[in-house]
Amino acid sequence: MQPRYNILKSAIEILDDEIRKLFNNKSSEALRKIPIREILLSKAVEHINTYYKFGENDFVSFAFEEDKNRLSQDNADIFHNILENKENTYIWQFNVIHDIDNFCRKLPFWTVSLSLVSNKNFLSTFIINPILDISISCEQGSGAINNQRKIRANKNYDSLVFTKSNDIKEFKEMETCQRLVLNSVSLELIYLSCGYIDFCLINEKDFIHYQDCILIAKESGILVNRVKEGYLLGNEKAIKKIDVS
Repeated sequence: MQPRYNILKSAIEILDDEIRKLFNNKSSEALRKIPIREILLSKAVEHINTYYKFGENDFVSFAFEEDKNRLSQDNADIFHNILENKENTYIWQFNVIHDIDNFCRKLPFWTVSLSLVSNKNFLSTFIINPILDISISCEQGSGAINNQRKIRANKNYDSLVFTKSNDIKEFKEMETCQRLVLNSVSLELIYLSCGYIDFCLINEKDFIHYQDCILIAKESGILVNRVKEGYLLGNEKAIKKIDVS
């Protein structure tokens, strides 16, 4: 049987192809009428289930619990039950175009991800946005790669650029920095990992929902600091410049 990492990769490649066709060939009006996330989830789950039967040692999970209702399944046993906390099982976690408003408006600010989790640890993740040529793969402890090139968060410009969760108050030290707003937390975190953004200030909720992107950030050299209302993520030089300790 193929390793789970290979199945993870092939599943995301299927999604990549479907997303390209939808985004490039459909109008904004048509995209709003199509159950896009439902279609993508069904295709990915069907593919993975061919190799690793869900409901035994492998289970389906979602970064956002409400997405569970998008997957039509007669067998509820395929879904991961966080109350059971079974050891030595594998969780296939989906985050399929949560920034759907951007997608339907034909704006490229969104991502799709599929991750493998075991014993509450993110082992590997794939995050894509074929319109922006983002194809990131990451294994815990092995670094992050975008289109065969290792990514490092080493941006060091005089003018600092940051993003933040909408409902979190920025530090006084950020007043001289430039804020970038993409209306996509996942893409903002990816841009942080790639060095296009210097730091991100996110709340507890976003930190939990985007653990796939947090894994990418850590593997690209981003520091994660706990602050009063959430988390401050940035490269070492940026964190020292704003000095919010």
